[in-house]
Amino acid sequence: MTNFLVTRRGELLTAMVNEDLVGLDLDAGAYFSFNPTARRVWALIEQPRSLTSICDELREEFDVEPDSCAAEVLGLLRQLESDGLVSLEPT
Repeated sequence: MTNFLVTRRGELLTAMVNEDLVGLDLDAGAYFSFNPTARRVWALIEQPRSLTSICDELREEFDVEPDSCAAEVLGLLRQLESDGLVSLEPT
């Protein structure tokens, strides 16, 4: 699987609501909700970070296989990319 450098794009106003992180993109007028796993990934990409590094961190915290982690995280990142929240640059 190709590795990517993941970078947040723009400003997202966030707040916790129960166990979910909610975000508002004022420029796009869009609302987002992050479940606990997506919230953790969002926190990990506060600074630009590679997909491999994100998965390494998640695998230390959760019992997940490397290939499964990479596929699931990449799927989430692709969704965030389509929503304009992150950019993915192949490395």
